[in-house]
Amino acid sequence: MTRKIIVSVAFAMLLTIASLAQNFTVLYSFDSIKTNSGLIDPTPVPIATGVGFGAFSATGTSANPNSTLRFNFTNWPIGATSGSDSYSSLTGAINLSEYYEVTIYPENGYTLNLSGITFSVQRSGTGIRTYVVRSSIDGYAANLPATINPVNPKLSVEPGDILFWNLDATTTNQNGSTITLTGADFSNLVHPVTFRFYAYNSEASSGSFSIDNVSFTGIATAIATSISKNNIEVPPVYPNPSANGIYTIDAGNISDKTTVTVVSSIGKFILIKEINTISKNMIDLSAEANGIYFFILKNSRANNTQKIILNK
Repeated sequence: MTRKIIVSVAFAMLLTIASLAQNFTVLYSFDSIKTNSGLIDPTPVPIATGVGFGAFSATGTSANPNSTLRFNFTNWPIGATSGSDSYSSLTGAINLSEYYEVTIYPENGYTLNLSGITFSVQRSGTGIRTYVVRSSIDGYAANLPATINPVNPKLSVEPGDILFWNLDATTTNQNGSTITLTGADFSNLVHPVTFRFYAYNSEASSGSFSIDNVSFTGIATAIATSISKNNIEVPPVYPNPSANGIYTIDAGNISDKTTVTVVSSIGKFILIKEINTISKNMIDLSAEANGIYFFILKNSRANNTQKIILNK
């Protein structure tokens, strides 16, 4: 009887642990994109338990999309020759100031494991021939592991995880671009991670690069709350709302080394800062636009998210 009870308790514990983990696959469809919708995708962001998703934005590109229903912009670095299908003939280089960007973050009480990104791509007749994906985990220093899955003869991966559009004559939508997210860098995340899609080697500045049907997969796991020491005591943040963008975090009731990460309501990373746990800390958002922001406080025990309003 004792053995049966032990087995039953162990099985119940396994069920409890499993129930804390939520697998997710979400899709960015860009269905609300218009040629005058600006640099931020107005399409409602995906929703999944335990994880928040920001909207896609474009930086360094044309001011408006080049077409509807896709995230499609022009003004990419030049370096390809019209009519050439040779990768070795490309002369352009990545411009770190031109990219598409999206931020994903665990919601309060969850950790996040990310496993992959898939998306389709398209170019105009003078558009880009190469593109890569990087993340904020390493400060956008390295290209993330790339494959073409399923195999598509019109796309390939060159050394250094550089995705290459093989055929200059092809301008239709192409599926298969796949980014694999593995290892400790993308496991047990308690802070936001931003992904940037860089494109380059266009044939002309008017040439376009578009992405569509961007899918993210991963697992959001609820942090067990049965042990009280795993919860950060919520420090006061004031004023809220703020009329000038200056906030104070009174962290006197927190004993552990703690950081605060600030993201906007569309998931844009604003700042990260270590806070002094024996005094009051100032967070300056005076240069940011009015809206809703999230303060994510994290230490070795847990994390806590607070919604903040800026109304100058």
